[in-house]
Amino acid sequence: MGSNREQRDRLKGVHVFLALFRAGTNQDHRCMRGVIRDYETDLKFIEMRCLARGGEWRIHQTVNERDTAKAMKHLMKKLIDHPELCTDIDMEWRTSLLQPDCIYGARKFMLDVDTEDTDKIIELEELIDASGGVVEERHKSPKGWHFITSPFDTRKVCAMPDVSLQRDGYFYIKTVGNQHEG
Repeated sequence: MGSNREQRDRLKGVHVFLALFRAGTNQDHRCMRGVIRDYETDLKFIEMRCLARGGEWRIHQTVNERDTAKAMKHLMKKLIDHPELCTDIDMEWRTSLLQPDCIYGARKFMLDVDTEDTDKIIELEELIDASGGVVEERHKSPKGWHFITSPFDTRKVCAMPDVSLQRDGYFYIKTVGNQHEG
């Protein structure tokens, strides 16, 4: 019997890509997920999968890193309770990673800001600062922005029009494909 010489770094935390199919053709494949081990390689891989299926896809990434040890325990319990799922282990692994209790490290929030109005963006950033939050990342989205922040009192910010809070979600990366493909 040969030995398995495949080498992989054991990562404590990972992010996940989520590709969501936009309206149109190919309704059997509405979403695809991929664990990010090497960002550029894994992004290219999920882009190729989207292009192979046709249509328009939006690729997103998890806001919070996922804890592989907690996800492994979740997966092991699920397989013990449902051994028939053993043929779907890749899908079940990604599902386990996305469980709410599998966040690794400091929790982050995402604000989905559906405006590009500079005055409203400045007002939002001032409110975040006054509420004890810090904007750690800004990502352009199709309708505006996705702000990744440290946790803070979000009541005033969420009262703003065009702003919604996701405590554990996905931020927009890019759109691939063409919605007009046959």
